[in-house]
Amino acid sequence: MNLFEEYIKANNLDIELIETDESTRTAQDAANTHNVPVSNIVKSLLTKIGDNFVLYLVPGDRRLDLESIGGRMANADEVKEVTGYSIGGVPPFGHLTKLDTHIMDGFDSSKTLLAAGGKPNVIFKITLEQLKTLI
Repeated sequence: MNLFEEYIKANNLDIELIETDESTRTAQDAANTHNVPVSNIVKSLLTKIGDNFVLYLVPGDRRLDLESIGGRMANADEVKEVTGYSIGGVPPFGHLTKLDTHIMDGFDSSKTLLAAGGKPNVIFKITLEQLKTLI
């Protein structure tokens, strides 16, 4: 059982993890594998702003403007150390460290979203409203 599965069980969340043989490491991979628009994919991007790590949840078809937030992307080692997950499998919540998390504009609240479920080939479905209550 991975860290995210443990988090789901410990918090009694009604989340079903979907594992595929194909990698869903990138937003485009996930969209292709699950036959949804890339805009329905939640990218969990860890940044470092000053001395703090901040998580941004970004629609799969958008880019995070690092200049506007005054930070940089966390490197692979930082991502693993801070969240407990490897890049490509970072869920939007359930991390080793409690993170300040921001949901970026651009998600369609009428659509089901797909987010990483702890491994590069595992996702779960969630609505924007559910996501807002869990971060």
